[in-house]
Amino acid sequence: MTQRSSEDKVHATASMRGSTAFFDIENACCSDDTTSENSATTPSPNQQQQKAKAKAQSSLIETLSPKDLEHLALLLQPVMMKHASQQHQEEEEPEIDLSDMSQRFQPFQAMKDDEEEEPEIDLSKPSQVEESALYSWQEEDEDEPEKDNQQVVQRQLNPQRRRRKRQGGRQALQDDPEWHSPFGESTYSLLYLSGFNSRGFWYAFLVYATQITVISLTLIDVVDWTSPTNKLNLPPNVNMSVTIAQGIALFQAVAFQFDLLEVVSKLKDGFHPEVQETYPGATYLSWLLSCTAQLIAGLLLLVCIFILIMPVDNVLDIMLNFAALDFMADIDDVAFYIAKAGFVGRELQRAANKAAEFKVRKRTIAAQGWLQRFWKPLLFHMLIGALLAGWVTIIGFRFSGKYVCNTIMVNMGDDFVPSMGPFNGMYDLQLVGGGLERRAQYVERRAVEIDSPRRGIFGYCDDIKAWTFRVGYKDDDDSSDDACQWVARSAETDTFDFLNTAASQWFVRDSTQREVVLEPFSLFCFDCQEEDVENSDDCGRKGTCSNAVCQCEDGWYGLRCEFVSPCSWITIDARTEDFASTRDWSDEFQSIELGSGALVEAYYRPVYVYEYDTGDYDVVMFTGGRWALTSSEFLPHGGRIPDKLLGDGQESVGSDIGNFFKHHFHGYKGYSANYSVAFLSDYVELGTHLDSSAPIGFTWYFAEEAKEASNRNQGTSKEVDTVFLCQVCNDNSSSIESNPCLYDGICVDGKCECSLDSTGSLCEVPPVRNGHCDPNFNTPEFKMDGGDCCESTCESTSQYVCGAEKDGYVSTGYFYCDLPKDEWQSHPIEGDAGSYAGFALGISMGSMAVSELLQDRVRIYDQVGSSWVLRDTILGAPNSRFGLRVAISSGPFNVVGNPSFKAPLTVATTDTFRTLRIYKCDMDGCELTQEFSTILVHDFTLSYDGTVLAASLLTSNQAPTMIRVFESKQGLFEFRTDVTNVRQNFTTSLLSMSLSGDGSTLAVQNQLAGVDPATNMPVVIDEHVSVMFWNEFARAYDVEDEFRLESNFNTIIYSLSVRLSQDGSVLAFGFPRCVDARLRVRVRNDDNKWSDQRAPLIVVESNQCTDSERPHRNNALALSSDGSKIAFRVGTKVKVFEWDFGSEDWSEVGDEFPFLHYPVSMSSDGSTLAIGAPEDGIGGVTSIYSVAGRKLCPSDMSLLRVSITIDRFPGDVLWNLANNNTGEILFEQEAYPPEYAYATILEETCVPADSCFVFSIRNRKGRGLQAPGQYALLMDGETVVNGTFEGLFAREYFGNCPSCPAGTLPFSMMMMSCEPIPWHLLEVTSVGNTSTTGSELAPPSSCNEDWNGENCTQWVSYETCLDPVCYIFQVLSHRQAHVEVSLWNVTRRPLPSAVCFGEPQFVGDLWKCNNVGREVVHSSGLVDIPFP
Repeated sequence: MTQRSSEDKVHATASMRGSTAFFDIENACCSDDTTSENSATTPSPNQQQQKAKAKAQSSLIETLSPKDLEHLALLLQPVMMKHASQQHQEEEEPEIDLSDMSQRFQPFQAMKDDEEEEPEIDLSKPSQVEESALYSWQEEDEDEPEKDNQQVVQRQLNPQRRRRKRQGGRQALQDDPEWHSPFGESTYSLLYLSGFNSRGFWYAFLVYATQITVISLTLIDVVDWTSPTNKLNLPPNVNMSVTIAQGIALFQAVAFQFDLLEVVSKLKDGFHPEVQETYPGATYLSWLLSCTAQLIAGLLLLVCIFILIMPVDNVLDIMLNFAALDFMADIDDVAFYIAKAGFVGRELQRAANKAAEFKVRKRTIAAQGWLQRFWKPLLFHMLIGALLAGWVTIIGFRFSGKYVCNTIMVNMGDDFVPSMGPFNGMYDLQLVGGGLERRAQYVERRAVEIDSPRRGIFGYCDDIKAWTFRVGYKDDDDSSDDACQWVARSAETDTFDFLNTAASQWFVRDSTQREVVLEPFSLFCFDCQEEDVENSDDCGRKGTCSNAVCQCEDGWYGLRCEFVSPCSWITIDARTEDFASTRDWSDEFQSIELGSGALVEAYYRPVYVYEYDTGDYDVVMFTGGRWALTSSEFLPHGGRIPDKLLGDGQESVGSDIGNFFKHHFHGYKGYSANYSVAFLSDYVELGTHLDSSAPIGFTWYFAEEAKEASNRNQGTSKEVDTVFLCQVCNDNSSSIESNPCLYDGICVDGKCECSLDSTGSLCEVPPVRNGHCDPNFNTPEFKMDGGDCCESTCESTSQYVCGAEKDGYVSTGYFYCDLPKDEWQSHPIEGDAGSYAGFALGISMGSMAVSELLQDRVRIYDQVGSSWVLRDTILGAPNSRFGLRVAISSGPFNVVGNPSFKAPLTVATTDTFRTLRIYKCDMDGCELTQEFSTILVHDFTLSYDGTVLAASLLTSNQAPTMIRVFESKQGLFEFRTDVTNVRQNFTTSLLSMSLSGDGSTLAVQNQLAGVDPATNMPVVIDEHVSVMFWNEFARAYDVEDEFRLESNFNTIIYSLSVRLSQDGSVLAFGFPRCVDARLRVRVRNDDNKWSDQRAPLIVVESNQCTDSERPHRNNALALSSDGSKIAFRVGTKVKVFEWDFGSEDWSEVGDEFPFLHYPVSMSSDGSTLAIGAPEDGIGGVTSIYSVAGRKLCPSDMSLLRVSITIDRFPGDVLWNLANNNTGEILFEQEAYPPEYAYATILEETCVPADSCFVFSIRNRKGRGLQAPGQYALLMDGETVVNGTFEGLFAREYFGNCPSCPAGTLPFSMMMMSCEPIPWHLLEVTSVGNTSTTGSELAPPSSCNEDWNGENCTQWVSYETCLDPVCYIFQVLSHRQAHVEVSLWNVTRRPLPSAVCFGEPQFVGDLWKCNNVGREVVHSSGLVDIPFP
C-alpha cells in the first residue's frame, strides 16, 4: 500500500511540474519586450517575482497527497494542450505609464472588472479549482451545450491568466515609495470611497453609530450626573504608584489611539480630487464626513480613557480598563475585516477589497504649508498636554480634600460590644499627615458638642492596613498615631476612601478577645448638598440644611426631616405587659417642650419622662443605638444641671433636665461610672423600619446587671413583653400621620372612647384570642377572631371557655367557623420518654384514651377547644403491656364539659395477659369497676353509649371462635349472650368486630382458615363479614346479612378493619395492605335490606405504598357516627373521605397523613382524627387533627342548637322542643342519671327557617332550675332564648310565631299532680269582697299533709290571650297539685307548694278584683290547649 502511494505521488508530481513549467512560460510571455531582452543577463524584478512564485508553487506541490496531485493534473491537462494554439491569439495589454494620470488607476479598474465577473481561484487549492471548473461547465451546458469540457475549463482559466497579467502593474504601485494609502483597513475608508447610496456607505455608517453608542453608554454609566462636586467618582486619594501609573497611562492613551493618529494624517494630507476618476463616490463631502467621524470617535475615546483611568485606585484596574477600551477602538477594524472576509455579502466584500488596495500619490514637503508640516506633532503634544493637565489638577484636588466627605453618619451594632452603640452618629472630617498620600480621619461630633475629653475617632492604621475606630482623647485629634489602638476595624484595605469600607466587613473583639464580625455596620456621607437653602432636597424639601443638620418646618422632625413630629405622650400598649423589675415603673411618659418650642433631646431624639416625685423621674431616652428606660437616680448629677453649673460657652435651654441632656449626657458609660439603665429596646438601625423618632413599636429587654458590665455599657438580657404606643389619638386621615382609635372607637380631644368591648388607650385590645367567638372579628384580618370561632383553633382563657358563654355553662358551639373543611389543624400530644404513647387509642365525644404501652398506663384527656387536657392516668401492673387495646365511651347523652362537670366515661382495656378491665371516670378521676380474669380476650369493641361490650375469646391460644356480649346494668357489665358458629356450614375465626351506638347491631369478620400443604403455612379459605341484629325476645343476635369478601387473601391470616355507624345503618370494612388494598361500604335501606354503596376510590401506587410492619388488629379504619366520614389507612398512609349527598360520591378531605403504622380513631362528628405514632419523638406522639366540624344546613333551613345545663338534681328535669306549626317533637328527654349532675346537654338539628318553635322545661319537684343550671337556644349562632326558671316549668316560643292581639296579654298555666284534677279560671269584673262563684267544698284533710309530688307525672298546661284585668285560678279537687299561673310574665306560685280545693291564685291587675266573677274556663279533667 505504501509503495503504490509513493509511485502515484511521483507520477502526479511530474505532471504538476509540467503544469508549473506552463505557468512559468505564460508568465514569461506576459512580460514586456524590455524584460525579455534583459532576461538573459540580469533578471528583472518581475522575473524574480515569477521565479519566486514558481518556487512557492513547487513547494506547495510537495505538500499535496497523491490523490490531490492526480486530480489537479487532470484538471490542468486541457490548459496545457491548448496553450500553444491560444498564445498568438491573445492580445497584449498596453503597459501602464505611471506618469500619465489617466492611466494611473487602470490596473485597479481592470482588476475590479475581473473580480465582478467571477471570484479568483487559488490554484494552490485543488478543491477551489475543481469547484470553479464545475461551475463553468454548468454554465456552458446551459448556454452552449455543444462545447466540450476542455473549452469550458480553458475559458474558466483565462480570467485567472488575465488577472496574473495585471499583477505586474499592481505590484508596481505597491512598491512605489511615492504612493501611500491614507486610510487604513477600517470602515472609515468605506465611508469615504463608497457612494452615499451604496451599501458600503450605510454599512460603515451603521458601524460608526454602534461605536459612538458604545462609547456614549460607557460615559453615561461611569459619570455620576447627580453628584454636584464629584461627577467622575474620583477617590479621595490614591497610592503614589497609582498616581504615576495614571500619568503614564494617559501618555500611552494618545500614542495608542490609532484612529486619532490616522485622522490627523488624513487631515494633513488633504483631499485628492483625482480619486473620483476611479471612485466616483469619493467626493469631498464624503472625505470630510469620514475624517470628522473618525476625529469625533477618537476624541471621545480619549475622554473615555481619562474618565475610566482617573477614578481607579490600583494599577491592575488601569490595565484592565485599557483592555476594555481596545474593544471600543477596534469596532471599525473588526467590522471591516468581517466585510472583507465576505461574512456580510459579496458586494460589501468587493467594496472592502477595493478600499483595502486604495492608494494615492504622496504630496511633497515643498507643496505643504508650515501648518501642514507641524500639524501632526503640534496636535499630538496638545492632546498629551490636555490629559496631563487634568491629571495634575485632580492630584491637587485630592491633596486639598475636595473629594472627601466632610461629615459622615455612622451606625454600629452593639451585640458583642454594647459600648459601640453610644458612638453612633455624625463624625466630622480632619485631614492628617502630609504628602500626596495624605489620609483623612473623622471625629465624633457629639463629644465635641459636650466638650468631652474623650471622643470616638475613625482613622487608618498602616500597621494592619485597615481603617479603625478608637476612643481617643481630645489631644489626639490632629494625629493618627493611635489609630492602631482599635476597638473596631475594617477588613484589610488600602483604600483612601473611608466610605468604601461600608461594603466590607468590620470586626470587633468579644469578651474572649476573639475577633467577630460587627453587625450591623453602615456609614454614608451626610454632607448638605444644598447648604443654607430653604426647602432643600437634603431635607426632603421640608427644611433648611446647615452643617449636615436640617432645621425642619412645623410638623416634621429629624436630621433630614424624615419623621413627622414625634408623639408627645407615649404609653404601654395594653396588649402587652408593664415593665416589671425590683421596682415599679411608670406606664406612660411625656416629652419635654422648652420655651423656644424645641424638645429636650438625646442623640437627636426626644426625651420622655414621668416625674413620680419632686425632682425624681423615670426617663425613656435614646442612647445612640437603643432606647433605654432608667431613672434619674441612675444618671450623673441626678439627670439635672441647673443654669449656675453650666460651663463656659454653654447656654441654658430653660430646663435643668434639658441642660443635662444637651450639655452633658453621652451614652458611653466610660464617661460616667454612675450611669446605668434598667431596660433596653431593640437595636435601631438607621434607614430601616425600626428607625423612628419615638420608642413606639419596639421590643424591649432587661438590661444586663450594671455591676456585671463594670465600666462598659450594659447589654440586653431577657426579652420583656412590653411595647409602647402613642396614646394621643388623631382620626384626621388628611393629617401628616393619623393615629386613630381602633375598632370603632371615637377620638375626643386626643383621647379615645372605645366601643365593641375593646380596651386600651387607643382601644387597641380587640376581643380576639380570648376563647370567645366575636363575629365582628371573625375575619382574615384578625386571623378569624384569633381562632376563637373554630374548635380546631380555639384556646380557652381565664376569661372564656371555648365554645361557651363567659361562665362556661352555655355551649354556644362554633357556628361562625369559616375555616375550610379540608384544612386539618395539627395538635400533637407527646408521650414521656420511652412510653410508646399512641400504641392504642380511642375517641368519644370530647374525650380520648391514649395507651402508653411501655409504661403500662392509659391517659385520659378531655378536649377544651383545640387543646387536650389530661384528666387522669390509669395505671396497670408493671411489665403487663397494660393498654394493649383501648376503647372509650362517653355515655348515651351528648354532653360537653363545663366548670362543674366532666363527661362520665367508660374505659375498657386489655394487657398482654388477655385480661379485660373496665374503668369508670368522673369529675374526680378514674376507678376500676370490673375485671374479667376468667376469659382470654382476643379483641373487643364498646358501643358508643357504653351500654354494650363485645369481646372475641381465645381458647388455648387458638383463633377466636366465639364472641361474648355484655350489657350494662346499674353501671356494671353483665352477660348478655354468646355468639358462635356465625357461619353454619363450618367453624370460623371471629377476628374483628364493631357495635352500633346502642349495641343493637353487631358486625363480625368471619374467616375460614386452613393449611397450605405445599408451604405448610396458614392460609385463608373463605372470608365473610356478617351483620347481626339483637333480638330482645330471643335474647340473641340474629344474622341479618353477610357479605363475602372477594379477594385473593390466601397467603396469611389477617384481620380486617370493621366499623358500624352509630345508628347501625352504615357498615365499612377494608383491608389495609398495599398488595390488595380496598374498602367497601354497605348501607341498610328503609326496608332493612343491605346494599353496596359506592366506596371511596383507593388508588395505590406500588412504588409509593409501604405496608405497615405493625399489627392490623381492627385499627386501620374509623367512621363518624352517621357514616358520612371515613378514615382509612393503606400501608402507612391515612386518607379521609366524606360522602357528598349531592353528587352521591366520596371526596377526599385534605391531604393524606404519611408514615403512620398504628391506630386511627375519629370523633362522632368526624371533625377530629387521632392517629397514634408510638415510635415518633422521644416517647411516641398522638397526632390530633381537627377540621371545621360545624353542622351545615340547607339554604332554606337554620341550625338550631339547644344547650341545657342541669342542676344538682338531674332526675327532676324534663324538657322537650317541638315545632309549634307541625307538632313534631324534635327533642325530648325524661330525666337524667345521677352522674349527669351539672352536665351541659347539647343537641343540634336543622329546622325550617320560617317555623315557630316551643321549648318547654319542667321540674317535677317544683324546684325550677337551680344555679348553675340554665338553658339557651341558638338559631344560626344567635341566641333566641336563654335563662333559667323557678317552680314547675318554663315555656319559650321563638321563631316565626304569632303574638297576642293588641290590648291583650299572654296567659299560661301549668299544673302537676298524681292524677287528673279539674280546675277553673274566673275573671273578676267589679270591686267587692274576695269571695268567688262556684261550688264551695270544704278542704280535705289531706291538704294539711306535706306532699312533694314525687312519682307524679300528670301534667296539664293552658295558654291563651286575655285582657289585662284581674283573674282567679282555682283547682276543683280534694287532691293536692302543683300550680303555676302567669299573665304577662307576672307569675304567682303556691306557698306551700301543695294547692288544695278552692285555694285562689290571683294574677293580673289585682285592684280590679270584686265579688262577682265570670267563669272563663272550666275543666273536669286534663287539658292541654295549644297557644293560638
